[in-house]
Amino acid sequence: MFKVTSVEPQKKSASRRTKRFNIFLDGEFAFGADEDLVVNRRLVIGKIITPEDMEKILYEAEIGKLMEKMYRWFGLRQHSEKEVKDYFRNKTFSQLVVDAVIEVLKKKGMVNDLEFAKAWVEARRRSKQKGIRAIKAELFQKGIDKEIIEEVISHQSSVISEEELAKQALEKKMKVWKNLDPKRLYQKSIEFLLRKGFEYENVKEAVEKIFKKE
Repeated sequence: MFKVTSVEPQKKSASRRTKRFNIFLDGEFAFGADEDLVVNRRLVIGKIITPEDMEKILYEAEIGKLMEKMYRWFGLRQHSEKEVKDYFRNKTFSQLVVDAVIEVLKKKGMVNDLEFAKAWVEARRRSKQKGIRAIKAELFQKGIDKEIIEEVISHQSSVISEEELAKQALEKKMKVWKNLDPKRLYQKSIEFLLRKGFEYENVKEAVEKIFKKE
C-alpha cells in the first residue's frame, strides 16, 4: 500500500493549459500529475493507494505528461489526427499510450479533422491563394478523409470562386513581371497559376480576363 503524504503545486508548468503537481508517497517524491489526474483519482493527503491502482495512476500520469507536449505543439497551430500519430511514430511510446493521448485530445476538442480541414483550407486560400487541386493534395497528405475534403472544399468554393482567387493571385505577380513582353508574360502567368494548384480551365479564364483588362 502507498499513502499520499504531500501534494505540491509545481512552480513551473510546461503549459499554461493545466496545473501540475508533485505527488509524494510515504514521504518521498513519486510522480508528477496534472490537475485532471489529481481530481479524478482524488490524490489528496492521506489517500491510500493499492498496488493495482498505483499501476493505473502511473499510466495516467504518463498520458498527462504527454498532453503537456501536445498543448505546446498545438499552441503553434491545429493538427490532424494523422499528424499526431506521425509525431509519436519515431518515439518510444507504446501504441496503447498513443491511442489514449489521441482519445484525450479528441475529448478536449483539440483533434477534430473536420475543423482542422476548414481552418487549413481557409488559411491556404486566404494567405497563400492556393488552388483546389493543391489544397486537396495537402489535406490528403495530412490524412483527412475524402468525404471531409470534398465537404470543406465545396463550402469554400461557394465563398470565392477558383477563377476569382486565381485572378487575385495573378494580379500580385503581374506587378513583378510588368517589363516582360506579352507572349512571355502570358506563358509565365499560366505556369504560375498551375503551380499554385488551380485547374487549367480556371487558369485560362483568369489569365485571359486579366490580359483583356490590361
